[in-house]
Amino acid sequence: MRDSILRRAAVGCSAVAVVALALTGCSSDDSDDAAPSASASAAAPSAAAGQADAATTKAVTDVYTAFFAGATPADQKAASVQNGDTFKPILEAQASNPQAQGTSVTVSGVKSTGPDQADVTYTLLVGGNPMLPDQTGQAVKEGGQWKVATSTFCALLAIQGGASPAC
Repeated sequence: MRDSILRRAAVGCSAVAVVALALTGCSSDDSDDAAPSASASAAAPSAAAGQADAATTKAVTDVYTAFFAGATPADQKAASVQNGDTFKPILEAQASNPQAQGTSVTVSGVKSTGPDQADVTYTLLVGGNPMLPDQTGQAVKEGGQWKVATSTFCALLAIQGGASPAC
């Protein structure tokens, strides 16, 4: 049992390292150690939420998969997130870290909250292991393209007490 706790702690530290990479150049005196509250604060409740159509679900899943994949170049990630130009320095720093190469995401649900907005249920993986399971994020459609919402990326930054000018 103790080995299991230590293994989970080690995996948790790896996830923290990945999120910390996103904080390169960012700092804050405030620290929020509660990951669930960051996820909850990123979620925008909607009484009219409904399962997204197949095309929207595929487009949102594709953008989340590309954005969170460790091998995706920083330029492509910046194009996949709302306010990407502002996040570009963080994304470039993240891309140069070998630990970030092992990140990925699985999307388990996309619910439409409007014609250009969706709630996304996703799990952040590090080395194929769930690091942040069942998170709620958002996607927004800008210029005909679905993107990871600023609020979602900012919530992940907030887990480590960091910030970005876009947050």
